[in-house]
Amino acid sequence: MSFEIPNIGDIEELLDQLCRATGNFKQDHNDLERIAALKAARRLVQALEKPYDMALMTGSSPVQPLCVRIAIDLDIFKTLTERDGLVNLRNWPRSRTRTLCSQVIMLHLNIVDSCTLTSTFLWIERVLRILAGAGYVVEYDIRVYAANAMTRYMSTPGAVAVLKFGFDVCMPLYAKAPEYFRENGFQTPLESNKGLFQYVEKTEESMWSLLFKNQENMDEFYVHMTGRKANRPTWIDWFPVQECIIDGFEDQEGGVLLVDVAGGRGYDLEIFHAKFSDVPGRLIVEDLPQVLEGMTLSPGIECQPFDLFEAQPVKGARAYYMKFVLHDWADRQCHQILQQFKGTMKKGYSKLLIEEVILADKDAEPIPSLGDWMMLAVHCGMERTRSHWERLLTASGFQVVKFWDPPYPGQSIIEAEVS
Repeated sequence: MSFEIPNIGDIEELLDQLCRATGNFKQDHNDLERIAALKAARRLVQALEKPYDMALMTGSSPVQPLCVRIAIDLDIFKTLTERDGLVNLRNWPRSRTRTLCSQVIMLHLNIVDSCTLTSTFLWIERVLRILAGAGYVVEYDIRVYAANAMTRYMSTPGAVAVLKFGFDVCMPLYAKAPEYFRENGFQTPLESNKGLFQYVEKTEESMWSLLFKNQENMDEFYVHMTGRKANRPTWIDWFPVQECIIDGFEDQEGGVLLVDVAGGRGYDLEIFHAKFSDVPGRLIVEDLPQVLEGMTLSPGIECQPFDLFEAQPVKGARAYYMKFVLHDWADRQCHQILQQFKGTMKKGYSKLLIEEVILADKDAEPIPSLGDWMMLAVHCGMERTRSHWERLLTASGFQVVKFWDPPYPGQSIIEAEVS
């Protein structure tokens, strides 16, 4: 099959769009303009790429996360970051390589060409070749590499945890997904204990249940979550906290201002407390006992053991906040979770604040769409569109007051009240 040559007029129009988008970004230098420029660049690349090449890249795409994962084990990102300059493969740290590849005998370090490379350094070169092509490192010259912004980011604990979760937990699930969906008739699983994760792991337990049985895995997961949150501006910086939460708070003895529902290690509540330390009202973080055990929080923040599927123990709070909680669950389980708030929230006073990624009905961004599949694979959950959230909340006895969108790409806040 011959390749259909792109229409030059179409290419010129896409180039013009890219120039306009990059010009806007250069002028305003905000994240929305940056995303617009990225979209324009992707459209141009897609128009220029041959269908065969695109299919070949898709078929080979698992190699990239594979090499990133291996690079983490080999400390490649850390090595380049620490050197902070050009690193010739012949001068790759001997001790680190010997420790990580102890099964390989170091024959010599006098590297002349690929024919005389030891097995270890040929191995590292093959990994670095993929990393350089994907922009994770800079290939300055033949077998000469340097760190860039991506290299330095990949040296942080949060980035390492994110990649480990994506590869170690999710990749085995994705590999079995076609088989699983063929067997279930390509249906979205409705029960959270009968999804892809359970199919692959041969269990009826959730990912959470297995995670909490191993303290090391649980700690690694919360490093992963902290890494995700740390690279997003916090909702407190843009959401009208004063108007929607603090104003109207009934400051009476024992009054609760904010409950962080399934709040993990209290990351968001700590930020809230730091910014609004003089505001009256109790601040409470809720999660499972094994999550809260041994956790140290700032004075003024309380811990409350809590299960999402049991009655909400904190009654009549001004606001109940959930971040990245409901996307872990299918609609049926979300309905059960939301029901726990109906008898707890004070009508006309209490607010439910749900922070989640909201999928666009058209032209959805790649990262949220990929996140939707991650939720499907790991939890039988999903990311939702605005109309989907409205249907879910209405069916659960709530009315949406407003969708609050941030001034940059990211998750929104859904403000809701009891109907």
